[in-house]
Amino acid sequence: MNSTKRKFNALLQGLSSPRPSTDGESPAAMFGNRVPSGTIKTVDYEALLQKRRRLGFPESTAPRLDNTVTSGLTSLASSIRRTVSDATTPKVRRDGPARYSPGDREELLKRLATFQEITDWTPKPDKINEVEWAKRGWICQGKERVRCLLCHKELVVKLKKEAGESEGDALTSAEVEAALVDKYAELIVSAHQSDCLWKRRGCDDSLLRLSFMSVKAAIEALKKRYEELCSRQTFLPYEFNLHLPEGMNLDHVIEQLPPDFFTSDKASTDAPNRPALALALLGWQGLTNTRIGAVPNTASCHTCQRRLGLWMFKSKEVDESGMVIVPAPMDYLDPEREHRFFCPWKNPAAQSRGHSIQSNDTEDMPAWKILLQSIKNESDLRKVYEGRLKPVSKPASKPAAAADPSTPLKTPSRPAAHHTPNISIDSTAINDEDDEATRDAKDKERWARLRKVKSLFDTKKKKSKASRPTTPHSIRS
Repeated sequence: MNSTKRKFNALLQGLSSPRPSTDGESPAAMFGNRVPSGTIKTVDYEALLQKRRRLGFPESTAPRLDNTVTSGLTSLASSIRRTVSDATTPKVRRDGPARYSPGDREELLKRLATFQEITDWTPKPDKINEVEWAKRGWICQGKERVRCLLCHKELVVKLKKEAGESEGDALTSAEVEAALVDKYAELIVSAHQSDCLWKRRGCDDSLLRLSFMSVKAAIEALKKRYEELCSRQTFLPYEFNLHLPEGMNLDHVIEQLPPDFFTSDKASTDAPNRPALALALLGWQGLTNTRIGAVPNTASCHTCQRRLGLWMFKSKEVDESGMVIVPAPMDYLDPEREHRFFCPWKNPAAQSRGHSIQSNDTEDMPAWKILLQSIKNESDLRKVYEGRLKPVSKPASKPAAAADPSTPLKTPSRPAAHHTPNISIDSTAINDEDDEATRDAKDKERWARLRKVKSLFDTKKKKSKASRPTTPHSIRS
């Protein structure tokens, strides 16, 4: 009965007394030992124990001062360590283009790939086309919208007039559009933040240019493109469906390629696939999607990111004589024209930027012409090397006959074919002996000179040589 009264009086006192602020009170004081805290002082700990006794909680479940402080400090230190590690650990961007890389060609192509959707980016004038934006770090973010990868500044690039405008103001709209083009050309650089690195330096104009310095690497890349297209043989258009550019002769190219070019496990047959070779020479190869893998009916250019539906250009039905019964949806395929305007496979200016080998007199050539010239040069060199290894006796017989014209007259009964190698071998042997004798004589002469020079610096021999001639003079005298 007395204990019940004490509990009742304690509750009344708690109701009548003002409620202390819980800002400084730890969670352990409010909820027992369920939440640890490191801010419990000794006085507060004693008050907590008295309150627990008053309310009837067992002392076995009471928190200890050392454990609470230690656990609180441990949790506080671990949280601080976790926060510092999260703040110092850099976040690596695994996907997407890099933020600032003005000298990386692959990153430039990634930025250009964001402009390929016609629904998001419509063709613009040359001053503000997608190449100019990509060279300064901009990517296409949405409908006619660009964003900087580094400073995250966004711009809306809009030039078309509204549908409600009248046609009478054509001159005014043209002037306005020209002014807008000039303004956007300035904003490509000035729209960046003041501390953005893309504002200081962009990509060089020659970064899109394809390199053909290594002919072996160029032929290997051509073979890779050819094999990828051969794996899509059922979707490739026929040769008569192709309109090849002037100056490309597939027969000459097949003769100039290395002998092992068409022998591969990926190719169905060793016979050349002429449509696949023509497309590969013009920069086309198979399209591979990151999710679904190889796309069998589509080709692509990895430089300008252009995609080409092969089924649109192949005749649907052809008879045995080659006559087209059911034509293709498109009349023909021009592989060079299908590239985008800035692609070096099509644009000679894009391929010639920064090219130090070409002189001012030679005209600029697209990449496929340079590739054909490289293949021809490699073929000519291969023929020269093979010609040196074939017969050596024929060129050797001419100088031998010129040097000793009486040799075939001495032995007319012997055939010249059997006699000529012996003459060349003997003459070469004699020349070798003469060279060795001359070499030995020169060596002896050098050693003699060295001995003379060495004797000039030998003081002991000088004294002995100088004392010897005086003896006969003294005797004669």
